[in-house]
Amino acid sequence: MNPETRQEALRRHGLTESADGYDLTPQGFQRASRRALTLREQGDREAARMLALDPSNPLRWEYARCIQIDAYTAEVHHSGI
Repeated sequence: MNPETRQEALRRHGLTESADGYDLTPQGFQRASRRALTLREQGDREAARMLALDPSNPLRWEYARCIQIDAYTAEVHHSGI
């Protein structure tokens, strides 16, 4: 994977890379919240609990970060980047 492609994929998912792993951007939080709504509609109880938390709650941000990391990883694997 070339660096430009990797950066574009990270940007699309609202993630940045740091020494500690991946950080979530505000845009990534919004994307993850929309994705959690879809998961909740499909009966995902964890997504429902996440959405019940206040947007400023660190647990909600951590769950959103995990959703976006999962989506990013799936894109990388599916695309063969």
